[in-house]
Amino acid sequence: MQEYLEIGKIVNTYGIKGFLKIIPLTDDIKRFEKLKTVYVEYKKELLEMEIEEVSYSKNLVLLKFKGLLDINLVEKYKNCYIKIKREDAVKLPENTYFIVDLIGITVITRKW
Repeated sequence: MQEYLEIGKIVNTYGIKGFLKIIPLTDDIKRFEKLKTVYVEYKKELLEMEIEEVSYSKNLVLLKFKGLLDINLVEKYKNCYIKIKREDAVKLPENTYFIVDLIGITVITRKW
């Protein structure tokens, strides 16, 4: 079982003040508002980032991290994934699963 779950992919910068455009990989786009910190997977390393501001543009999330004040400091994160610890994930209803937990399982079908 994976310890970290992907909740978004950084696809570009937004403006010059350090915002990043994120494609959400979660059913609830507003999920990002409830988070204080996330992890950015950069060069195979997880960097803990504190969220300063969250906004939206169309179906994208716009994130600003504390301490990253301009475009030059965030450009390097393009195409990186944003992750959270499994313990910070939303609680799923009974008999529902995260996609990552279904990958590779054996499926058996029966004819009725």
